[in-house]
Amino acid sequence: MSRGFIALMLAAAGAWAVLASDGLGQQNPFSRLTGREQPSEASAVWYERADRRGRFVLDQSSSPALLWQEGSPEVFAVYAKRASGGGEVLLTDTDRALLRLSNLGGATYFPPDAPDGVIVEPIGPAHTLVAPPVSAQELQRTARDLADSVTRINRNQITVEVPSLGPADNAYLADTLRLAQTGIDNANRRATRDLRTVRIITGVRSDARYAGGVLEITIAPGRGYSGRPSSDFIRRALDRGR
Repeated sequence: MSRGFIALMLAAAGAWAVLASDGLGQQNPFSRLTGREQPSEASAVWYERADRRGRFVLDQSSSPALLWQEGSPEVFAVYAKRASGGGEVLLTDTDRALLRLSNLGGATYFPPDAPDGVIVEPIGPAHTLVAPPVSAQELQRTARDLADSVTRINRNQITVEVPSLGPADNAYLADTLRLAQTGIDNANRRATRDLRTVRIITGVRSDARYAGGVLEITIAPGRGYSGRPSSDFIRRALDRGR
């Protein structure tokens, strides 16, 4: 099929199967998070780095908690684990430490540019991390963008299969497609050279598996950002499954 061919709706499965075509730009889904019109929630707090090189939101309104660094394209679900010496450390789904909270109220953040940690301080309340609704058309465009991008990487005709749910759940399907894009971009090229299908399915817990040229990602859309794997989890699935 040519790259000009786009989506067909699988009515029986309630899903979109999207082939590569001309991509369309996407609006930053996090641009609203700094808007003054958004309400604040006591369970979500802004933290600022002591070196004044950035800030992030820690949202503890759900379990696992969520962490979003301002300007980042990804919200991380973080899992609490007891830290040696007391307190707790918040880990991603690949066991990467993002934040350590001491029993005395201190906090140390571990961003990529400061892997040994930087002190952070709470600076005020934030709103909870919820993705804005996404229409079926917007979801289709995001799937098309992913198909186009992967086709350029490995020269295969890529199919992206994604269910079309309601606007609230579509928001996390679209977010998962963007995380898949990041995971594929960061994966070993030998792992992605045979990739032909990216399939998003729904389930009770997040997961990602790669076999036979199919990257299958499971999300629990009702759990919001907590219900999908991180981009690094997706990358690891690709590298392990090659």
